[in-house]
Parts: sequence; C-alpha cells; structure tokens
Amino acid sequence: MLRRAAIRLRNAGAVSMEDDVEDALRDLAGEFGMTRNDTIRYIVREWMEKNTYLPVHDLDEDGEVDGNA
Repeated sequence: MLRRAAIRLRNAGAVSMEDDVEDALRDLAGEFGMTRNDTIRYIVREWMEKNTYLPVHDLDEDGEVDGNA
C-alpha cells in the first residue's frame, strides 16, 4: 500500500485534494517558502519517519562539529 502511495505522490501535481486540504497546503507552502509539491513531499516524509516506515536521521549531539555557528 505504501509503495503505491509513494508512486502516486512522486508526481504530487497530479494528486487532487479536497478544497480545505488544498487551502491548507497553499498556506503552508507560502509560510515556509516551498512549492505545493515540496510541501506534500515534506509532510509524507515526516509522517513516514514518525510512524517508523523510514529511518530517522539522528543528530550526534556529542560529536565534533565542523564550521562555525
């Protein structure tokens, strides 16, 4: 099921949403300076990481850091 969903979302422009969802996507995309497709990709990736379908990229808090902050 997730594989089919990922294939459909690969080209997120073809995915039609209900009006209230489209409004929320447009608002989020504008707020974060992203496109609609990038916003959908980000939401799906976050959902998949939170539900352990994808590995979470942990930051090493105690490791050495290159560069300046």
